[in-house]
Amino acid sequence: MRKLPVIRTEKDIEGIVEEFGFLPFFRSAIPGFSIEEMADQSVWFPKEGEGVWDWKDPVIRNTGAAYGKFFMSHPGFVSKSLFPVLAAYRRDDYDFEGMVNDGLVTHTERILYSILEETGSETSTFLRYKANLSKSAFDTSNSRLQMRTFIIVSGFEYNLTKAGKAYGWGIARYALPEHIYPGFEESLNSCRPNEAREILFSTLRSKFPETEAFSLNRLIG
Repeated sequence: MRKLPVIRTEKDIEGIVEEFGFLPFFRSAIPGFSIEEMADQSVWFPKEGEGVWDWKDPVIRNTGAAYGKFFMSHPGFVSKSLFPVLAAYRRDDYDFEGMVNDGLVTHTERILYSILEETGSETSTFLRYKANLSKSAFDTSNSRLQMRTFIIVSGFEYNLTKAGKAYGWGIARYALPEHIYPGFEESLNSCRPNEAREILFSTLRSKFPETEAFSLNRLIG
């Protein structure tokens, strides 16, 4: 079985995202392949300094990777180059309007998508406020849209002390990938769903040749 790298810095995460194309944050369908399992204990919940929870925003900014609940409704990274391929597969030749017309999205999903389509991006706090949704309804609809690649996390924002130092948990900022990646629609439309799935599977198979196809398929979704 392939020996996976140990994560000790944000650069380690960036390197893994670029090399593998995917990186789930928590335990996933591929044993051992997640930030949770690969991170050195010293950076999981460090007593001092930054750790894996703080590195999500820098990794997004430095690599252009997409971050969101892409792995069985759990979060993780997909590289900038591979994300349009994942979207081509997950969207299955649908744009959002087509999904609405065919009754494949809920009313609350339409509300969230419409807000981001109009404003460009919103923090989770304001997106939920503008949509006037309960936390449960917001989380469910938001997760479904992320799994279908219609929404991504474009970054994280932090509260600041009077001295200007960030503290607390990062607040996710959501956006449509079409608003983040120039030429995204062209890249998306250049690959049919069956072709996209083959690319995704081949990419994972090349990195994990000994892993069962069932596990690779579960990660692809």
